[in-house]
Amino acid sequence: MFPPTVIVGLHGTLTRHPWFDRVVEQDAEGTVEEDLLGRAVDRAGSYGWQTVSSALHEDGRITARHEPTAWAHEEVGGDWTQDGAVHRLAWLQAGVLTDPPRPGLPVRPVVLVLSETLARVGAVTFTGLHALLPLQAVGRNTAFHQIELAPWFDLADPDARHEVLVTVARRTGVAGGMGADDAVAVCEAVRHMAQGAVEVFVPVTEGAAAAGDLAGLDLDLDGALHTEGMREVLRLGCRTREWSPDVAVWLLEMVAEGVRGVGRPAPVVVTVSLA
Repeated sequence: MFPPTVIVGLHGTLTRHPWFDRVVEQDAEGTVEEDLLGRAVDRAGSYGWQTVSSALHEDGRITARHEPTAWAHEEVGGDWTQDGAVHRLAWLQAGVLTDPPRPGLPVRPVVLVLSETLARVGAVTFTGLHALLPLQAVGRNTAFHQIELAPWFDLADPDARHEVLVTVARRTGVAGGMGADDAVAVCEAVRHMAQGAVEVFVPVTEGAAAAGDLAGLDLDLDGALHTEGMREVLRLGCRTREWSPDVAVWLLEMVAEGVRGVGRPAPVVVTVSLA
């Protein structure tokens, strides 16, 4: 049986370092993004996050085996087209480990290693984050962990303002779809977890939500197997005092916990992007 799938993607623009072409060999297959982003696996290991199966050999025999403990790495990729437009710069697909159950999904560590890998390549202007989240694999309430982070993000420039859009998409026709009452409940749950560090506005539900343009994302839900058929069912407006992958993950995880908390454990795609 295959584990539930999580996919995390970072969006924005990337300007390669001036020395990049001198130290990185370009191949005819055009897989430089995949090759270099694969180093995120090694970077994860440096933090103690085992994400692939490995074996230790000594004198021609296996003396130890190591299995994934953080997530089970599957695929990685990105688009580094140098045209100044927003692209999905890096994405990582992995299996979620459920035995024993983890307290949450590994979005934050994945974003960290992808961000660090991109920083080795060039200067990044971060504009958005998306994640496919198998909420059915989350067995515990994570609201307490999100509330613990509120003082961290409250330590920010009080005069700074960043307008941010957060969306939730899921497959249409799935039992227990999102309604207006659910949207309000998710909004209130996020406000509670944010403890005033983020302003959260009245949610917009399915009909009107499709009208807006998510300029900070390069995302086609129907273009990928795991998200085909998903449609936006919820949109929140937020105002933050910083804009970074770190705060984007926090917003994403709070909204995911809000959706899980109203009894909607089906897979969803949550996006966080600059308005």
